[in-house]
Amino acid sequence: MAKEHGAMEGRLRACFEGLADFHRLKMIDLLLEGEMSVTALCAHFTMRQPSVSHHLAVLKKGGIVKTRRNGKEILYSVNRKYLSSVMTYYFARFGFMVKEMDAAGPAPGETP
Repeated sequence: MAKEHGAMEGRLRACFEGLADFHRLKMIDLLLEGEMSVTALCAHFTMRQPSVSHHLAVLKKGGIVKTRRNGKEILYSVNRKYLSSVMTYYFARFGFMVKEMDAAGPAPGETP
């Protein structure tokens, strides 16, 4: 159980690193509409292709996007199932923490 918890924490960290940039969030929004190549994504940004590729690599490392080869082209799409499982885990833990905090009562100096 502790090993699974540690593995999920690592996935959470990588996922949140992927989400921690405005450009990557915009890429996710675009990819939610359907799979796209790096070239197609570049049309939506003022940055050059190597920068777009770097952001996609961060998203892929975080499990947020997945790839599919179509001939010479690599198509990117949102890994919805993985992203959903990581976010569900995170919010379930967050909900548990909120319940613990509520049960503990107000913090010192905090009014109820």
